[in-house]
Amino acid sequence: MENNLVYDTKTGSFHQHYGKENVVRNNILVCSENPQVAATRVEDHLSFTFERNIVYWKTGSLLGAVGSGAGQGGPQLLLQCGGGGDHVCGDGSGQVAGEGYDRNSIIADPLFVDAEKHDYRLKPDSPALKVGFVPFDYSEAGVYGDANWIRKAAGAPMPAVELPPGPPPVTVRDDFEKTPAGSRPKVAQVYTEGKGTRSR
Repeated sequence: MENNLVYDTKTGSFHQHYGKENVVRNNILVCSENPQVAATRVEDHLSFTFERNIVYWKTGSLLGAVGSGAGQGGPQLLLQCGGGGDHVCGDGSGQVAGEGYDRNSIIADPLFVDAEKHDYRLKPDSPALKVGFVPFDYSEAGVYGDANWIRKAAGAPMPAVELPPGPPPVTVRDDFEKTPAGSRPKVAQVYTEGKGTRSR
């Protein structure tokens, strides 16, 4: 994953659940709600290497559910630009202190041209260049190639998003007279998502 601009997502500008030895580099990741970067499945191999990225955010945490073996970090440019809290712990030197995932990172203003207006081009003196970030033209994203092909894609009708109807209600007949308090219902499957739901 290289040379991407990702902004205003809900749960992670980058989020990996399964994967092995992926490389995530030279991306601009901006303002996910929470977290900014996540690895939610710990496997017994290197899941990804995260290097030379710009991570810029206002709310939530930098890392989400990153566990042992989840990734290794190269230099990043990190800016926690509001919201307060212990999102990134700096040691006063501009370096990031943490669990080792971000040990080569720096905290600094990336000097976007105008982040509030989604202009994420970098000013010439951006410290992102110090971590090896290579600016790319994200305005080139989209369909490319022959002019007729681009024109055809631009004129293609986009169907409205339709959500499928919800499932019909399921009738459960269990009066719990023979189900001991605290146990699971006998005539239904219970999905607790690890929260330990029991009949009451």
